Amino acid sequence: MRSTRLAACCLSLGLFVVPALASDGGGGGGALIQPQVGTIFWTVITFICLAFLLGRFAWKPLMGALDEREKSIQESIDQARQDRETAEGLLTEHRALLDQARRERAEALAAGQRDAERLKAEILDEARGQREKLLTQTEAQVAASLRQARAELRAVAADLAVQAAEKLLTKNLDDPTQRKLVEDYLADLEASGGTPPS
Repeated sequence: MRSTRLAACCLSLGLFVVPALASDGGGGGGALIQPQVGTIFWTVITFICLAFLLGRFAWKPLMGALDEREKSIQESIDQARQDRETAEGLLTEHRALLDQARRERAEALAAGQRDAERLKAEILDEARGQREKLLTQTEAQVAASLRQARAELRAVAADLAVQAAEKLLTKNLDDPTQRKLVEDYLADLEASGGTPPS
């Protein structure tokens, strides 16, 4: 179909252009205006033979090559379209994966911060508990030490009082001796670091 149209176009062009060019060689500008029947006849015969030979041997291979070329171009276009669609799909998938990775990273950071805060609170609570426990133990030890020191002080004071009473009873107690005995007793108490019992 295409070759038939092409042949018809070439024939029409040949009918008007070729006789004019052929008659141009005769000299003078009037040959273009005056058609010569013999030249037109042989030009048409030559053109028909040439069109037949071209149509028979050249047009079919040329048209086949053009059709093949068109087909390969169309296949390349289709392949490029498929590749573009595949690339767009991969790009969309890549963007989705990237967004998911960003969300997971943000969630992991938030979870890490929450865990760190929780761990910090647990450590602080444990430290407060240990401090309270140590304070309680220290207060108990200080109270026990104070009770023990008071008991020891009372025992020492009682021993000193008994010793003083023994000295008083064994000596003849006059006023200067009694005064000296009390001063010695007070000196002994100060030396032992205690205070007299009330």
